[in-house]
This record gives sequence, structure tokens and C-alpha cells, in this order.
Amino acid sequence: MTTTATTLSEARKNLEKLTDDVVDYGNHVIITKPQNRNVVIISEEEFISWQETMYLLGTEANRKNLDESLKQLEMSNLTTFSKEEWDKF
Repeated sequence: MTTTATTLSEARKNLEKLTDDVVDYGNHVIITKPQNRNVVIISEEEFISWQETMYLLGTEANRKNLDESLKQLEMSNLTTFSKEEWDKF
């Protein structure tokens, strides 16, 4: 994975290759524009992942639950549920 920067006019010329590299190799492309109105191209898969992360960390309650789960994992204090048990939740 690499991050590259290019101008808007260069991005237009190479858009297909830039977008293929973003998807195929996980690259990020910063397109520089006048007045520092830059944009970043990332893959849809990465965008969805970021959205999910933002959602999970979006509330204090979620952050506390995730922290507690990580502590339980570190202490091997885990509970395993069957599919049927999980479905009841």
C-alpha cells in the first residue's frame, strides 16, 4: 500500500490506472487542487471499513463495550455461544 499525490489534470489522464491501483493494491491517491481543496481516492472496501469503524467508535457506550471486550480477550475471559444461543440475543 502506498500513498501518492497527483494533480487533478494528471489524475484525469491516468484515472483508470489510479483507480485500478487503489482497488488492486490498496493504494491511496491524493489529488491536489488549488486553494488546498484536495481529495483522496480510496477503495469502496476501505471506505465501508472506515464507516463501520466510525460507527462503532461513534458513541461512548460503544467505545466502553469495545474496551471491555478487548480487556476480556487479553485476560482470556471469554464466553463462547452456539449459533442458537447467539440468535436468541
